[in-house]
Amino acid sequence: MMIAGYEDIPLVDGTPLLNDALFWPTFLAGTMAPHRDSLVASAFGVALDDCFDYFSRLTDADAWPSFRIALPDGYEIDLVYWNEPGEKGNFFILCQPERGYQVDLANVGGHEFRPGLSWPELTGAANPSSASDGVVDPSARLLLLLPTFGDADVPPEATAMTTAALRACGAGSEADELAAYLLREPERWPRWRTRADGALVCDGRYSRRNPEGPAGHPSADLLEISSALTPR
Repeated sequence: MMIAGYEDIPLVDGTPLLNDALFWPTFLAGTMAPHRDSLVASAFGVALDDCFDYFSRLTDADAWPSFRIALPDGYEIDLVYWNEPGEKGNFFILCQPERGYQVDLANVGGHEFRPGLSWPELTGAANPSSASDGVVDPSARLLLLLPTFGDADVPPEATAMTTAALRACGAGSEADELAAYLLREPERWPRWRTRADGALVCDGRYSRRNPEGPAGHPSADLLEISSALTPR
C-alpha cells in the first residue's frame, strides 16, 4: 500500500484480513461498540478473548493494515490503522492520487474527529461502481466506512441494509440486534445541510465537515469532499 505522505510508515494491504473470522467483530467492537464488545462477539459467534488477541495483530506497530475503497473519478477513501505506540486509531483519508489531493475525512479513536459521512454518502460509497482493486464487496465497503457515519436523519431501511451487510460478512442470528445498536442515535450525530456553494456540511462539533467546528476544513476542501462523495 502506498499513500502520499505515508511513505515512511509500514503500511500493508489489509484486504486479505477481511476473510478472517475475527476481523469484523474486532473491527466493529473497536470502532463502534467498545462498551458492547460482547454483543459484537456473540453476533459473529466468536470468543471475546480471541478478539482481544486478534486486536494485537491489527495494531502491530510494524505492519499497519490499510484498506482502499475506490470511488468514481479517481477518488478513493483509504482506511489506515494508525499504530503509533501510545497513539492508536483509525484514519479515513479521502484521496485523488492523480492530482495529489488528500484530506482527512474522519479519525476514530484517540483524538476523534467524526462523523465524516451522511447516510446517502455512506450507501453511495459502499456501491463499488467500476472499482476493480482494493475492497470491492459492497457489504465489506459499507461496514468499513460505518465508523465514519453519523446522521440524525437515518432512513427506516438503514437497519435492514446494515443487517444484510453484517450477515454477508459472517454475523449470525443476532445480526439484527447488532445493526440496531450500531445505528443507535448518539447525541453526537449531526444534521446535514447543503450550503449555497453546494458543499454538504454538518453541525457535528468534532466533525471535519463542520465549517464552524474546531477541526473543520476550509470551504474549498468541504466542496471537493462533497463532490467526491456525491452518490452516482
